[in-house]
Amino acid sequence: MKEIIGFSILGVVVALILFMVIRTLLTKKPKLENRNYVPHDIPLDRVKDHLIGAVQIPTVTLKDNDQDGSIFYEYQAYLERCFPKIMAVAEKTLVNKYAVIYTVKGTDESLLPCAILAHQDVVPAPDEGWEVPPFSGIVKDGYIYGRGSQDMKSQMIVALEGLELLLEDGLQPKRTIMFCFGHDEELRGTYGALEISKYLESKGIRLEYVLDEGGTILDGKILGIDNKIALIGTCEKGYADYILEVEKDGGHSSAPDRRTSVGMLSEALYKVEKHKRKPYWTKPTKDMFKALAPHMNFGFKLALVNRDILSPLLKVVLCLVSPFTNGLMRTTLAPTQTNGAHTPNTLAPVATGTINSRINTGETVEGVKNYIQKVVGKHVKISMLEGSIDPSPVSDIDTKAFKDLQQTIGEVFGGYIASPYPFIAASDAKHYYNLTNCVYRFTPFEKTIEDGARIHGMNERQSVQSLELGTRFFLRLYENTCF
Repeated sequence: MKEIIGFSILGVVVALILFMVIRTLLTKKPKLENRNYVPHDIPLDRVKDHLIGAVQIPTVTLKDNDQDGSIFYEYQAYLERCFPKIMAVAEKTLVNKYAVIYTVKGTDESLLPCAILAHQDVVPAPDEGWEVPPFSGIVKDGYIYGRGSQDMKSQMIVALEGLELLLEDGLQPKRTIMFCFGHDEELRGTYGALEISKYLESKGIRLEYVLDEGGTILDGKILGIDNKIALIGTCEKGYADYILEVEKDGGHSSAPDRRTSVGMLSEALYKVEKHKRKPYWTKPTKDMFKALAPHMNFGFKLALVNRDILSPLLKVVLCLVSPFTNGLMRTTLAPTQTNGAHTPNTLAPVATGTINSRINTGETVEGVKNYIQKVVGKHVKISMLEGSIDPSPVSDIDTKAFKDLQQTIGEVFGGYIASPYPFIAASDAKHYYNLTNCVYRFTPFEKTIEDGARIHGMNERQSVQSLELGTRFFLRLYENTCF
């Protein structure tokens, strides 16, 4: 009897493995549509000069909209000089003082407009620690140095440059193209992007698609792919800063109580790090691995094609393999700041710590707060800083707009694999779901991990050569979707 049971179990296991192998072998790579793509010549020196000039205008984010924002008018005037063909036909609309829309009307009014997003503002950049003055736009070793060179004046310039070149060729778009440039993305976009989207909604405008910064280009080897991966953000994780606070009697450190506020806070932060949120499959994560699986080597492909069968193991592996894949699978909770006494020999009456959380699709700011409270216990107070936001909706990928975006990436970047993914940072795009469910995020520049770390840091820079493909990307996107 035991032998029969053993053989039966073995038979089930063999059948399951056989099923998984056949399923894997039947998963084929999709092919790009042949649209007779011919790359357009790009005047790289002109694009470079335009970005240098943009970086030299210090459009630092305003703390609030009542501050003097005349620097943004100076920046807009600069753009209007750089792109005469666009500005000759564009309708300019100022929104909430400093945000701006440039609308280039298409010839076919039956087509919904598209919106190309970028933000004019940059984070502050003190001179200390920089190799060059942060708003100099100096070119060194093939890079343009300066605050905003990556985030995100480079994308704004190449987006405009792509349309300028098509207009110089004497072409007219069929679809209306709207360039929507906010001025406070670095402070959540509530004065800029949010007000633009409200304005457009008040005019009864619906959009075919929205494209903003976001997804990046990665080496596929981390997932067993012998190619580069171009990630298109289809949603954004939520964001919250939770403040943990512990109150205890203060006094001199020579006579401490059994428990101190700093000790209790440290214990609470340790508990939060130890008790991580559970990983789970969201729709955008499933979409990502479904798109990438056909391109993986056999071992990775076998695992991801059979995700529904191997799910418990895959969740563990993906959370361990890298911080990036861990961030795809769960809500992250990262202690980032602590505060105690002002002197080393004083017991702090109040100790506080900050936990930055990027909240996964399907969870909420309030739900995560309740979870942290449960983990740390009732003796720790929890509050939130202003600016918390729940995860965005998930954009539709079964659309012509998304397929055209994938097609464009494949054509311009020589066959790179374009895949949806959950964007783990934040952008202005989250404010546009009232106008369309086709809200996408992609940055058409290849960059090293080192250069990516310069964003918001010292010595931010943008490769001059990358501007060529960036411009070509937007030009081809307009050809594929608007002309």
